[in-house]
Amino acid sequence: MMGENDEEMDATVLVSSKSRELIGTKDLSCKRLCDLPDEILLWVLDCLSTRSALRMSMLSKRWKQLSKSIPSLVFDEEDFFERTQFLNFVEGALSFRDLSPLKVFSLSCYVDDKESQVNTWVNGAMRRKVQELRLCLVVEIDRPVEYTLPCSIFRCETLVEFHLEMFYDIRVPSVVCLPNLKVLTLDHVGFVNDISFEKLLSCPSLEEVSLKSCRHCQLRIHGARIKSLQYHGPYGGGDHTISCPSSLVEAVIVVFYPAEENPDQCGDRVFKLLKGLSNVERLTLFYEGLWDMNEREDLLDSFPVFRSLTQLKFDISPVYLDCRALQVMLSQSPCLRSLVFAEGLIEDSELDGWMLDPVPECFLSSLKEIRICNFNAFEFELSAVRVLLATALVLEKLFIHCSRYYKKKFRGNLMKHLMKLPQASDQCAISLEFREKCSACSREFDLLGNQSD
Repeated sequence: MMGENDEEMDATVLVSSKSRELIGTKDLSCKRLCDLPDEILLWVLDCLSTRSALRMSMLSKRWKQLSKSIPSLVFDEEDFFERTQFLNFVEGALSFRDLSPLKVFSLSCYVDDKESQVNTWVNGAMRRKVQELRLCLVVEIDRPVEYTLPCSIFRCETLVEFHLEMFYDIRVPSVVCLPNLKVLTLDHVGFVNDISFEKLLSCPSLEEVSLKSCRHCQLRIHGARIKSLQYHGPYGGGDHTISCPSSLVEAVIVVFYPAEENPDQCGDRVFKLLKGLSNVERLTLFYEGLWDMNEREDLLDSFPVFRSLTQLKFDISPVYLDCRALQVMLSQSPCLRSLVFAEGLIEDSELDGWMLDPVPECFLSSLKEIRICNFNAFEFELSAVRVLLATALVLEKLFIHCSRYYKKKFRGNLMKHLMKLPQASDQCAISLEFREKCSACSREFDLLGNQSD
């Protein structure tokens, strides 16, 4: 183990671009680790696990003092062989750390059906003005129970991110004051009433919301600044609705329906869902409910207009180009620039020479890029490509990601075959990809360079 007098290593190797930002114009010519400023050493500690960072306190008096103010505390019971060892470590770490502001407090552990010492630990983080709170509370019983989280969570003026995963029903206090909360993630959380749920979604600075399998709630988002929504869960019955603010920019929607619902009920719910998302700019959909609207003239005639939608991604397998509801949705998206079929596209009308009629407005004026993944070169897939090329007047790029099995289905040169198809656009470049996984479809909407990994 390195001692106080053994810090002769060249410290300049630790000075990355990030650390240079921290120290600004300070002299970087130091040759010993101990010569680095506190800001850099704290950054080094923050790169370590909590256990390793606390062990650094044994190196010297200076390291001990720095370890008392490590920026992040991350505790995961799975990292310990015995529960008692974990409990003692958390207690010891919180006792050791001073009351300086805490950047991250993350806790993943098992709890019983009683409010445990978990709340004491969370209160300790709140006293340190935490900015990012991550709680994963694993229930040891097979039924949802009500759990009362500390009121201090909902009155923390420094909290910027709150991530909560637990199979509990929670009740939000009557007073919620989270003026700086920007990111909210709820996973398998239940709410005893809609009021509790809406209080969290109404925080004035909230920008990103992610909800996965939340229970007993209607999704009505009122936050005026919310830009991003991710929703994964059921969408059926009287207690599930989605209503979004006009500020919403991006939405990723993964929904499933009760098996007992008939097609008309599903069609009504799909329509209601899409209407609530009509202001969004980038949309990913994972559901097959569009088919349930095919014979509903009343819904197709009053389909919402997506005036701001520029990027649309379908994550279902596969999408039918001859689906009437899909055609109507494309027609109601006049500004669409990017279209992704992440799990394939087929044309199965059984009509020779079938074409889009009428051609959606976006195909004639704005649609620049199309990506088709999981392509096997079946005849009905080639037919879908034929239709797209023949109707997309301003198309600039067509990306096709071929599956590993496409050569077993198609004999000949696929690129030559595609290049012979009639093209409405005189500037379209066709690109074939043969990698194991389509890199662009593994992340959300990166085709136009608007979204990072």
